[in-house]
Amino acid sequence: MEKSKLIVLLRSFAPSELKRFREFVASPYFNKNADLLRLIEYLERSAPDFIGPKVSKERVFQHLFPKQTFDSQVLGHLMNYLLRLGERFLALQRYEQEEELIQCHTLDQYVDRKLTKHYNYLLRKASKAITESESKNGESYYYQYLMGKAAANHFYSLQVRKFDPSLQTVSDQLDKFYFFQKLRYSCEMLNRQTIIRAEYELNFVDEVQEHLLQAKEVDPLIEIYLRIYLSIKDAEEEGHFKKLLQLIETHGHTIDQKIKREIYLYAINFCAPKIRKGVGAYTSIMLDLYTKGIQTRALFSGDYLSHWTYSNVVKLALRLKRYEWTENFIKEQSINLSPEVREGAEYYNLAELYYHQDAYDKVLDQLNMLQLFDPHHHLGSRVILLKTYYALEAEEPLLSLLSSFSVYLRRNRQISAAMKKTYLNFCNLFHQIMRRNPKKWEALGEEIQQTQPLAERAWLLQLWKERPVYS
Repeated sequence: MEKSKLIVLLRSFAPSELKRFREFVASPYFNKNADLLRLIEYLERSAPDFIGPKVSKERVFQHLFPKQTFDSQVLGHLMNYLLRLGERFLALQRYEQEEELIQCHTLDQYVDRKLTKHYNYLLRKASKAITESESKNGESYYYQYLMGKAAANHFYSLQVRKFDPSLQTVSDQLDKFYFFQKLRYSCEMLNRQTIIRAEYELNFVDEVQEHLLQAKEVDPLIEIYLRIYLSIKDAEEEGHFKKLLQLIETHGHTIDQKIKREIYLYAINFCAPKIRKGVGAYTSIMLDLYTKGIQTRALFSGDYLSHWTYSNVVKLALRLKRYEWTENFIKEQSINLSPEVREGAEYYNLAELYYHQDAYDKVLDQLNMLQLFDPHHHLGSRVILLKTYYALEAEEPLLSLLSSFSVYLRRNRQISAAMKKTYLNFCNLFHQIMRRNPKKWEALGEEIQQTQPLAERAWLLQLWKERPVYS
């Protein structure tokens, strides 16, 4: 029973949700079967894990029907009905979170019931609320379409022969809803094509693009996604990206956090390959996007800032040699990291900063506090330590660490294959640099440039260039 769909679903409920679900099952409007209420009341005692002998099918059946012989089919039917109630409960919870959608459906009911006074009052109220939140998220287009549809149905029900403006409204809002969703999904399809080898069919998106580019006026959120789409489609035409940045700056404050996060990540991802190609101007652009996304909390995941985002900002700032700014950022923003990574992330990134400032004693102090077992920074911290040993010309501990790190990477089964290869390639090429074999030195530079994947490519190339070997 522990692996049943019902139990798996119940495990996903927060304590407050489980209580509300029990109340939901107790409501005669949704359930008139008393056995289902007794079933959820009994199962609730085993929350949140729902494991152990008390949730075995036999014990559950015995509690529900103490005078009957165990019947798996009867219990199976009850579990299935309770599962269906759980699904209905989740759907209604979601529905109740969308006040605008409830109002639109209520408008439809008022039209069907010919309650004109009720309809007019709610239409004014709902229109005002949706207009005030317009462009904050893509759902506003859908709600406006539904309101327009209700208005068109209401006008038709009056059976008067005059111009009906609601028909134009419902058509326009349907277009906006379609344009936004079409562009949003098209952006994601193009984005995934660059990550995985898959071809998507982007039907009608060229027509949408052409229409919007020729339109006299386009809603800001739709235009933002149009510019994202064009930036991904033709990364060499930088005018689209510049326009996107202008739109984010002008209208970013009107967009809700979930959509804003998506927009910022698209803009940041546009910068990354430019930086890899050596287009230096994009480093400061990318850092600015990260900074604004953090200031507005758009780049937060729930209540916390991701430690990856935190570290990415540090790396970008260090590229620009903004050392004082970087130190302030590390210390001020660490409070926004989740508690389990907060201390380790601060030590790790301070070590990175001090390495760039040639303050190697401080680097070692930070890494000692990190203790090299932090799971989120374990690999990166070993690379920093290797680089520090190299800078201090501590060849013996360097070679010892390089050897033990390689062994650790080969034996560890918890590290992904891609990550393992990235760092093993680094260890191999660094070891070749340390060996300084004259016969292989020229070829080594080419190998560093071509090896994929590879950590610290630029640093390894710099070592190779700074220490020429002559045969």
